[in-house]
Amino acid sequence: MGWLRDVVSSAVTVALIVALTRWLSDAKGAALPTIRDGISVYQIKWQWRALRVVAVSFWSGVVIWSWHNLHHPDTVLVSMAVAFTLASFWLASGSVSTNASGITKRVLWRSHFFRWADITEVRMHKKRGDAIELRAGSQIMMIDSRLAAFQHLLNEVERHTQLQAIEASS
Repeated sequence: MGWLRDVVSSAVTVALIVALTRWLSDAKGAALPTIRDGISVYQIKWQWRALRVVAVSFWSGVVIWSWHNLHHPDTVLVSMAVAFTLASFWLASGSVSTNASGITKRVLWRSHFFRWADITEVRMHKKRGDAIELRAGSQIMMIDSRLAAFQHLLNEVERHTQLQAIEASS
């Protein structure tokens, strides 16, 4: 009877992962960006930020549980908790802002700016979840679909650059 419980448990785990992946990929964010002082700000969708809260809470619970049951920290569990917590912060943070002069992408550790006039090519990556690739000479800025108002952002980029997005081959 233990094998049946293992099979059911595995099936439920796979079903939850599939449901979560579908929920994140179909997530609808705000249709319009937040506008402050002439700057349009495109934030990460709330679903990704909710996933971060759940992941941090889960891994914190695992560490507390291991401390309570083992009476010492399990270094493997602590390492996993730190790695997954950092990954969840990376996935659910960042923003893109636009103004009359250009576009800025902010992530945890850096900010990258392109002037509209410097952008020479706009590509769409269908295989990467409709990511937008902006090219300014040899520099590349990738913007993925975790952002709310993603279509509005693409329209704004095309309007400012006077370039039509082309589909990337890879």
